[in-house]
Amino acid sequence: MHIQWSQLYTRNMPFRPHTRSMFIASHNSQKNSTRSVSAHSICQRTQAGHTNRWQLAGALGSDLLGQAQIQRSEEFGDKTAERKIKSADPMALHWHEDATSCPRSPLPRLVHPLSASRRTRLCKDVTWSSKLDTPEEQFSILSRRVTQNTKPDAVLECLGVRWELHCSVLSGSDTLSELYTNSNRQRDVQLQERAAFGRDSRVNRSQRERGLVYRKWHPSGPLILQLPVKDASINKESLSFALRTLYNPEERPSEWGEAVLSTAALLGMSVLFQKCLKEMLKNISSATVCSFHKVSCKFKETILQRACERWLELFLVTELSWHIKLKDLPFDLLLKTLLSPRLFTSNEYEVLRAVLNWLYLQLNPLRQTLPAHSTIITFFSRETAVFLEQPQGQKYITIFQALRMHGITERKHLQELQNIGVLPESWLLHILSNHYHTLHSGGDMVVTDFAKQAIRFGMMFDREQECCTQTISLYGFYFLLQAAKMGESDTYSFSIERLRHWDPALCQSSTVSRPYSVRSDRSVRYHITVQSYANGEWQEHSSGSVNQEFGLCKRRGRSKPFQIEGLSPPILVTFALAFPF
Repeated sequence: MHIQWSQLYTRNMPFRPHTRSMFIASHNSQKNSTRSVSAHSICQRTQAGHTNRWQLAGALGSDLLGQAQIQRSEEFGDKTAERKIKSADPMALHWHEDATSCPRSPLPRLVHPLSASRRTRLCKDVTWSSKLDTPEEQFSILSRRVTQNTKPDAVLECLGVRWELHCSVLSGSDTLSELYTNSNRQRDVQLQERAAFGRDSRVNRSQRERGLVYRKWHPSGPLILQLPVKDASINKESLSFALRTLYNPEERPSEWGEAVLSTAALLGMSVLFQKCLKEMLKNISSATVCSFHKVSCKFKETILQRACERWLELFLVTELSWHIKLKDLPFDLLLKTLLSPRLFTSNEYEVLRAVLNWLYLQLNPLRQTLPAHSTIITFFSRETAVFLEQPQGQKYITIFQALRMHGITERKHLQELQNIGVLPESWLLHILSNHYHTLHSGGDMVVTDFAKQAIRFGMMFDREQECCTQTISLYGFYFLLQAAKMGESDTYSFSIERLRHWDPALCQSSTVSRPYSVRSDRSVRYHITVQSYANGEWQEHSSGSVNQEFGLCKRRGRSKPFQIEGLSPPILVTFALAFPF
């Protein structure tokens, strides 16, 4: 290969102080006459930065020199000007200065030899984004901007990355402050010992060789801080974010969670730790409640733990049971939630369905989506053996014992309960026989513990509703559950009204297949629980246990209204009913 200068081209080309052109002709050029790219576009070189180096304009993956010149020219230029780099890929290598940067900057522009339309589109798309940078780059960019590129005072070696830190921000981390103080003291001692070894000419050779370990300390260089990490939840992203908050407290992570909280605890950043806890309390949802509860137990944060458990009492059945994160709910926490008297549900069958969804995900941990309910029923119905009687099902018995399956009275739900093949036959026989005897005794139920045996019905009152009603059928008796707002005030009224089986409020199609009782009076024991969100927490209001005879006339067919002031939607109302002897 030889180099040939084109005098004609250089004679007609205007003089540019930072740009020169040359053509490289190869002895194989005659064999490649079918090339679509001209020799001028491939072989032209452009000077990069204020050096005598050349940037090859061709798309060579091995052109490491050109990439290095971009980084060097960035450091050489005006540090106060904000420049934006999209990529260091040679295929898309270009430098586009922001409109706010200095217009007289001496740095040239490096442009890939693309078409004019492609070049224009690339220049328009050049925007710096922290999502395109690695965690260590995000930290480096922020720290240099805040400190105006001053030299670091310490270098933290953690997670395989060297993080350059400054003394002005170390006070925000107890761990880093302690490491810096100890390392500074150790360096001073070792530098003094090294100086003493140098002055003492009678020191033997072995002692002089020992002094070689002190060479890593430099009087004017940054201190080396080493921080081992044993917590698997801490990663580079969380560590980068925690260190960035030392320079800019307004920084926000991609998500608040265990990684940020663990990193704050490791670095001794109490302000960030409390801020993370506060953000987690505000962001409890179906996607985060299980992980947040795990973190609260890990750090023994009772406030966060109670908030997660309170959220589960309200939304386990209505929200989490339809989310794939239900598989992360621990066994003990599910059992505790099911036994809670504040558990909200629209009816007892929905609680059973939530447990079946959870059990399906435990038996199929590789599932990434929650299947349809029919798929889950088919899964439990295909086995001929009863699940709870099998060795793998023994540990789940206490979960099903916590359910109030005697409150499942709909025919189709009872039929499904028999088809799934989860409950032993003795359980099914006990449930069906109790229904039979209760119907034939006029609704009398064997109630030994009202708090655990009452049948629950719930409704949710949102902001757009003025009145919310629900009709229920229980052993041949029909009731209207009602929640209504009292005018324009913030007072709400809750009541129970008995209906005749031919009442227009009832759906005629539903009463055809359901039994009805001609008994004029029915002794009912009920309990109304109202839960609403106010002053940053969920509050509970209870009517207590009330016994009342419900007749068919209007005067005796309605309960005394239970009124509460100062409520604001959403409001969750639970009516618990039982028919004592």
